[in-house]
Amino acid sequence: MKTAFIFPAFISEYLGNEIQILESFSSNFHHFLQKASAITGDDYTGFSLDNVHYTEDELRSQMISYIFSCSLSDVLIKKGLEPDFMAGYSMGLYAALYTGGAIDFNEGIRLIIQAFLISKSVIKGVNSGMGSIIGLTKSEISELIEKNNIKAEIANTNSIHSHLVTGPKSTVNHLLSKARAIGALNISLLNVSTPYHSKLLNNTQDEFQQFISENTQLQQSKYPIISAINQRVIISEEEIGKELTNNLYKRINWMETFNKAISMGVGQFIECGAGKSLQKIGRFIPGDFTVYPMNKILGLF
Repeated sequence: MKTAFIFPAFISEYLGNEIQILESFSSNFHHFLQKASAITGDDYTGFSLDNVHYTEDELRSQMISYIFSCSLSDVLIKKGLEPDFMAGYSMGLYAALYTGGAIDFNEGIRLIIQAFLISKSVIKGVNSGMGSIIGLTKSEISELIEKNNIKAEIANTNSIHSHLVTGPKSTVNHLLSKARAIGALNISLLNVSTPYHSKLLNNTQDEFQQFISENTQLQQSKYPIISAINQRVIISEEEIGKELTNNLYKRINWMETFNKAISMGVGQFIECGAGKSLQKIGRFIPGDFTVYPMNKILGLF
């Protein structure tokens, strides 16, 4: 049975004991907080699970998620558990690249910051957002968008009946309202103001590509990465560079990414990060596999 490491983008809800788990493994978590503080000029050493200064700020939340993921993957590999494949959920790609040795920790921090700043500059003046729709198929959502001429789009498919949508916030809210009216089981506006994986970020490609080529020494990944965009298997520096730029504005399909991993023999997925959002998503994807969040990894050793 093969193993895949999967990396979340944001932490929507903490388990509550993530830091204690990492401390029990003598991880680099606190050292990484210090490094992030030195690189960014922003103090991450005061992080705690209930501090909204970190948990409710979009950029800081991405940074903390990256730090948790890098710390946990280091621990797992040090203890002899290496992945056969990896996949990053949206901005979780940066931690996957760190784990594979394609970038170093500092480069990951700088990539997260630059991707965020470029994205914000491209949508300057646009009040955008992301939403979740549970209970409708992709075709039902697409029909709603087309029929009502809503300027929003599907950003990600988590499972057959779970999708993320994005666009200007007013259009996202309009789409969520229409989805509820035709029977969606749950709708919610996410605490994310950047329209990731949408056409609104098409113009990020050239600037981000230039930043990467001038500031990042990409290396071949030690472990194959399954693209969340088109499920191709990535190893080379060239393919990694393409994935980095595409990851900001192209639609992703997490369900098909899971299916690709399963088709290649993966039977256990390790959620390398805080919380258990990816484990929750995995419950609605059919297949013979297990997803282990951080609080279950002790059982693997």
